[in-house]
Amino acid sequence: MARPKTGEQSAPERMQDAFWQLLEQKPYAQITISDVTRLSGLNRSAFYYHYGNIPELADDAIASIYGDPDITAFIAHIIRQDEGIDAICDYAIASIATPQRVASIRKLALIAGPHGSTGLVNQLKSHVIEIWLATLGCDSEALNPGQRIVLEFASSGMLGILAQAPAVFTPENITWLSRSILPDTIAQLINSLKSDSSTPQP
Repeated sequence: MARPKTGEQSAPERMQDAFWQLLEQKPYAQITISDVTRLSGLNRSAFYYHYGNIPELADDAIASIYGDPDITAFIAHIIRQDEGIDAICDYAIASIATPQRVASIRKLALIAGPHGSTGLVNQLKSHVIEIWLATLGCDSEALNPGQRIVLEFASSGMLGILAQAPAVFTPENITWLSRSILPDTIAQLINSLKSDSSTPQP
């Protein structure tokens, strides 16, 4: 297969872009290879040269988000809470002004939204949990039952927020949320995992 010219998207990139556009239009289970080839302008031979099926394409498309150090840094910065809430609010507002980050957040919202699948959502949830634990320096195997419940509860809540990200992550909403009780509630949940995980909680 011919290599793309400088500045041109590769075949996998074109198919991944098509996948995201299709996920915005219809449920994941309804996306077909014909849909992808038609939207990407490629033929079935090109598809099968790179992928065996739609799940393989989905894994590749999603891996490109998870592999983006900018997105990981964004999530980790919010979790660490190194600065006061005003600074975090300013950071969040500045972040949503970045086109690349907005595009990635929108893709995460598609995974967590109504067009996603149980498998895609679980994959995203596992990724969020991995970032959370790595940021706090926690070992998942050492968490006590109470911490596991908190992690499950909070990560599910994060997915709910991500599903509505395009509507929720606006400068006006972020400013309003920063003045609500939500930041303190999230901080308590996050900080609860920083305690000694070897000591059972009452």
